[in-house]
Amino acid sequence: MAILSARKLTHGGILYELNNQESAVWLNIPDNRSSFLEHFSAEVIINLKDWSYQLIVENVPITFNPTSPMAITEIETKGGLQPKSVTKARYIKPVARRTPNQRTAHIALSLNSKISANQITRHGTMIEGKKVYGRKLLPEPTRCLKCHTFDGSHLASECQQEHDTCGTCGKQHHTAECKVDEPSSFHCVNCKADGHAAWSR
Repeated sequence: MAILSARKLTHGGILYELNNQESAVWLNIPDNRSSFLEHFSAEVIINLKDWSYQLIVENVPITFNPTSPMAITEIETKGGLQPKSVTKARYIKPVARRTPNQRTAHIALSLNSKISANQITRHGTMIEGKKVYGRKLLPEPTRCLKCHTFDGSHLASECQQEHDTCGTCGKQHHTAECKVDEPSSFHCVNCKADGHAAWSR
């Protein structure tokens, strides 16, 4: 087994990145797993997660149903992808927040194949009769849900600020309690600007 990298997580766990699929298969064999765990305390458990490639695909017709197996298969077939390479699709923005005349929306695609991810990025695919292209979906930056800063150095449980700051209007209350629903009244505590919230993309 070859470990590519190791990183300590905020909850105390360790994330090991393996350099190939064979190493993950090896670690999934009970005897091998027991040998690996001998180097740790008795309380340690292993959770194996498959690597996935995340893409954002813009301006997809809203007639696309991300929960439909047929719609997913059509993405793979018309894009020349490997079968079963699209593992998940979802809309980025909740359907309830669409404008009345909206006809397209952005989706996030999860793929289990680097080849398929590159295929959509370079050559695109057809979704609901429209040619669309993907790009790498960058991870959301870490935002403290108490002070709403994006410095990535802490979470709400570790925040040193005494009071809660609203992520919508910037005042001193929980974001969930905010009554402001007019975007022009939103205030971003990071930008110190009106017109958008701290949670706005």
